[in-house]
Amino acid sequence: MRNIVVIGGGVIGLSTAVNIQETIPNVQVTVIAEHFEEETTSHVAAGIFCPYSHPGVSQERIRTWIGDSFAHYSKIINSAEAVEAGMLRLSGYFFGRQPYVGEGKDIIYDFRVATAIEKSSFPIRFPYADFFTSVLVECRFYLPFLLKKFKKAGGLIERRRVESLEEFVGKYHMVMNCSGSGACKLVGDQTMYPVRGQIYRVKAPWLKHAVLASFDNPIDAYIIPCKDDVVVGGCRQNNRADLTVDKSDSKIIWDRCTAMEPSLKYAEIISENDGLRPGRKNGVRLETEVMTFPIGSIKVVHNYGHEGSGVLLAWGCAKEATQLAATELVTLTVMQAKL
Repeated sequence: MRNIVVIGGGVIGLSTAVNIQETIPNVQVTVIAEHFEEETTSHVAAGIFCPYSHPGVSQERIRTWIGDSFAHYSKIINSAEAVEAGMLRLSGYFFGRQPYVGEGKDIIYDFRVATAIEKSSFPIRFPYADFFTSVLVECRFYLPFLLKKFKKAGGLIERRRVESLEEFVGKYHMVMNCSGSGACKLVGDQTMYPVRGQIYRVKAPWLKHAVLASFDNPIDAYIIPCKDDVVVGGCRQNNRADLTVDKSDSKIIWDRCTAMEPSLKYAEIISENDGLRPGRKNGVRLETEVMTFPIGSIKVVHNYGHEGSGVLLAWGCAKEATQLAATELVTLTVMQAKL
């Protein structure tokens, strides 16, 4: 039995843990994290599967991750597990000052230029508009779904902070580093930076389509109907790490979104929430490293730096991370057999 530890309890960490269980035989997987479920950044996100570009990562690799993730979510949506997992099909419109250039538009169910009638049906006026049909993955349901599946398959959970990967030397065969923002301190990655976001959750059951727009930054305003409420956001503030709802941001979000959908003015506000996305200067880090410490060395698969694309890339990155781990475990087995 090989022992693997996954650091991180968000959508990246849990996706990786479950993928390992489903792919690699004879392994005991432990997830260690300080935060789970509603305490994670993943929980705050609406979770719409909306492909967009990722600087620092090859086009081919991004397409593979997006394709694998979309296939995984589509399989769940077409099963009886969809409700428990918090997934549904969702259509909507994207408005922008430039043509939408997100990688993987052709992978989702539908993405096309909006008709003139569709554009004119909204009170806002942007040069470009597109219609899409994709999936919604609500992490407030999906994370408990993954955690339940993980535990049912024999996975172990530890709720605590990890100060150094050195503590796993000699205890585990492999570390999967899915620590998100924590990678800055945990592995000294100084290219990490916080990307603050803020949203409303409101009651507006009459809204059935998503509306997203780029005013100043990529997708910086959105209205996303979810299972029980509607998410209204947002903002993307680089290098801002405070976690207090900012009323000036609240006003900008509300003014922009009610301009896109005036009926929102009649919605009942349930809550306001904010969170920090794990930004990284060179994009997602997904690679193997042998880390050496005074007491020995250990193989680590890094899988972090997804910023606001946790849901979009989670399963695809988990699949590649699992493949890397499997390859390293085979190498380890061969080396031990020669001893």
